[in-house]
Amino acid sequence: MSASDSVTPGLYSEALVRQTLLLRAERESGLRAALVACERIADFASAAFGIAVALLLSATRPHLLAEIAAMSVMGGFIAVLDLRGSHAYEGGGGLLKIRETERILCASVRCSLLLILILLTLGTGVSKSAIAIAPIAIAVLLTVQKKCFYSVLRVIDQTQNAGERVVVYGAGTAERRVVSTLLRSDRLGLHPVAVVDDSPDAMDRTVVELGYRDRASIPVYAAPISPEILGACGCTALVVVTNGLRSEEIEAGVQCARVSGAKVAFVSDPNLHPDSGVDSRIIDGLIFSADSRSTRAGLYDASKRALDITVSVIALAALSPIFVLIALLIKLDSTGPVLFIQNRVGLNGRIFRILKFRSMYEGSAKYEPSPTSSLDPRLTTVGRLLRRLSLDELPQLVNVIRGEMSLVGPRPEMPFIVQGYDVAQRRRLSVMPGITGLWQLSADRAFPIHENLEYDLYYVRNRGWFMDLAILIHTILFAMRGGI
Repeated sequence: MSASDSVTPGLYSEALVRQTLLLRAERESGLRAALVACERIADFASAAFGIAVALLLSATRPHLLAEIAAMSVMGGFIAVLDLRGSHAYEGGGGLLKIRETERILCASVRCSLLLILILLTLGTGVSKSAIAIAPIAIAVLLTVQKKCFYSVLRVIDQTQNAGERVVVYGAGTAERRVVSTLLRSDRLGLHPVAVVDDSPDAMDRTVVELGYRDRASIPVYAAPISPEILGACGCTALVVVTNGLRSEEIEAGVQCARVSGAKVAFVSDPNLHPDSGVDSRIIDGLIFSADSRSTRAGLYDASKRALDITVSVIALAALSPIFVLIALLIKLDSTGPVLFIQNRVGLNGRIFRILKFRSMYEGSAKYEPSPTSSLDPRLTTVGRLLRRLSLDELPQLVNVIRGEMSLVGPRPEMPFIVQGYDVAQRRRLSVMPGITGLWQLSADRAFPIHENLEYDLYYVRNRGWFMDLAILIHTILFAMRGGI
């Protein structure tokens, strides 16, 4: 079989870490089995302890220790089974660890609901306070435990030199997405050390991980792949990004890996993969695709719209004193209106008027690229503070209530930018734009949106109830750090 015949078509970069058969020995099999077992035990203990905490804190009636132990054990098993069903022990953490948070939230809620249903069926009383506390306690404990577990994995890799030294070989921009996925896949111990890019416009540089802050950077070699480069990098595993490479280039990479004694895995450009709403099946070597979004899109969209309206109305009422204070500060700081109103492109290319607190001096050009630095002379003194705290976006709660935006979604762009979109970039317009999203949480928010499509395309593929909730939680935790 030739290299081109062995390429798995349409493979996500996230799926790379699922395909453990491609790199079966990324860790020693015994060590990997032990780590997975330890992680499951830790998850079991965290969930069980969360259930116990919820029962002990419930005030309606005391529970016997035997009853608490039985409920806790049952809850721990349910949580582990749920996490296992969502491939939590196989894949990576996902972009910005959002997928990890999504899995934890999903497991915490489903574990609590299923346990309550079982207990009610058995006729065992469950207090209302325990029902409210249980998912929160489980989610918090699982989050803390996961952070500790990943820290232990990194220590093991550093002290025992465990895992694989990975070189990513491809052409174009997909290497950043693949490198980021590998860096966030602590379980498998696949450590990217270099990128080889022999495309005509390639140059020696570094590729920076997609992330919040303190991001890792990997060197890029603008040269044809060779055993010498792989040897110099200490490569033990070669990941070939197949899109953009000719069959002879893929074959050359495979041959170089064989000469160097390195394993080989393949991944296609994640930006070219169809939406997650498309189910694909391989039948007799042919790929059949069917749109599965119609069965769930209606319920998801309706529930998301209800959440948007509820949260926005409550937030507007609660934050009204802050709105008045901000308006007063803007008026005292510079002349001009309190609100900045601008045309933006929304769902399916529809134009709407976005609302923001004015952060620039009156007379600044209305349709130019937004400031990317706090030193931009167009920004007022108060405007710099508003942008640093992400408070200039608060009036968009009105846009959410009007149905022009959502709380979570890709950031809406100005019309003159959208006019230059290519096919991949236009996929951002297939979902409702949002106040917050993956790009807004990342350090790349200092650069143009259309130059950092990975975040929005990841959301378009993977969006759902728990992902939206995970993004909102990450926004609360990180938004105050991320402005310019």
